[in-house]
Amino acid sequence: MAASPVTTGPAGNGRPWDLPVRVVAAWALAFGGVLVLRPGLPELPRAAAYFLSAAAVILLGFAWVAAFSRLALHRTTYMALGAVGLVLVVLTAQPLAQRTRAIEKAAAITTETVLLTAALGLVAGGDGVVVTRNLLHGAISDFLEECFGESAVRIFLLCLSQLLLATGIGLWIGAGVDEKSHLIPIALVATLADAWSVSQGATALIIRSSQIHFFLLRFPLVSGASAAIPFLIGLTDFLFFGIYFQAAVRFDLGLRKNILLLGAGFLITVGLALFVGVGLPVLPCISVLFVAGNWRQLSLSREDRRTVLLFLAAIGLAFWIFSQLAHHFG
Repeated sequence: MAASPVTTGPAGNGRPWDLPVRVVAAWALAFGGVLVLRPGLPELPRAAAYFLSAAAVILLGFAWVAAFSRLALHRTTYMALGAVGLVLVVLTAQPLAQRTRAIEKAAAITTETVLLTAALGLVAGGDGVVVTRNLLHGAISDFLEECFGESAVRIFLLCLSQLLLATGIGLWIGAGVDEKSHLIPIALVATLADAWSVSQGATALIIRSSQIHFFLLRFPLVSGASAAIPFLIGLTDFLFFGIYFQAAVRFDLGLRKNILLLGAGFLITVGLALFVGVGLPVLPCISVLFVAGNWRQLSLSREDRRTVLLFLAAIGLAFWIFSQLAHHFG
């Protein structure tokens, strides 16, 4: 990684912070506009509503990253922005996570009584007890969610904080890539790490816990039938978008082409996840499309290929060791 300042973008032209301010305003109008207008919106199928909300997050997230890239700040400044974003994420997400934990504990106090009663032999056991317990837990949780509502303003501020964290770190890394060919191992790491996280259950554990507030961005559901503000896209997905975006600028890989490739990767993954009804990792799709779309410009020498193969072997071994340890101690 080079320590040189970023030299991409019109840093000295006019007022460089105008574009980020406009993007923040666009986020506020979109987020608040859906909340205000939602009662009058048509009732859409669940998959369609989620896809539209996710598409809005992707479009606005891309605009956010592009706006901060255009500032052409020094790498250290981008890292500092990421650090500020991290602090803001922790401060903003913590009350939301505490609320989720409190609701789950309150629901568990009642629902665990069902299992305790069954264990004492006072009611018939079997799967029916577990099903009853789960239904009761869901009903109590939903009731408490309605009684103790979340702050939409806090969710909005958390979303911007997560983007600041992802953008700062992503642009810092992307601006420090020395060679175009180094983007291939970066893409491989992103693909393997994200696929491993999903397959080994690490992502599933996060999204079922209160820690989800720290990692996933939210946006109001674009449908008149629901007041939900669902979790949609992971902040690490935007972090890697920042890496690829900044690298495309740095090495003149074609900005419009790469935005289309990365946008297609996001939308394809979201669409497939909604179609199959299972959460899917975004990074494999956007990484494959980015490398494939820039393959001719990311050519590897024989020595680079050998290095990449050794690197992949080391990463594979590390993932295998972590999997075995997780299985042994899980």
